[in-house]
Amino acid sequence: MASLRNYLLDLVVGTLALVLTTSAFLLWVVLPQGYFATRLVWLDIHKWIGLALVISALLHLVIHARWPVRMTQQVLGRIGQQTKT
Repeated sequence: MASLRNYLLDLVVGTLALVLTTSAFLLWVVLPQGYFATRLVWLDIHKWIGLALVISALLHLVIHARWPVRMTQQVLGRIGQQTKT
């Protein structure tokens, strides 16, 4: 069950990142300062997708909070062992 949850969360984060990148490209290249009404719609889309991506990324970090701790302990343990020899 945890692997399915992780897969779905990674899928959501990846999809949101792709949509955010696409909207940024549209706003930067396709819809420069003109096209006022269309640009406003894409700005709203870009902002909401960005917010959803931040929330998803924070959720991802909360779910995997033990991983950085374990990796840091592992790396510091190796460094401690190397300095003893």
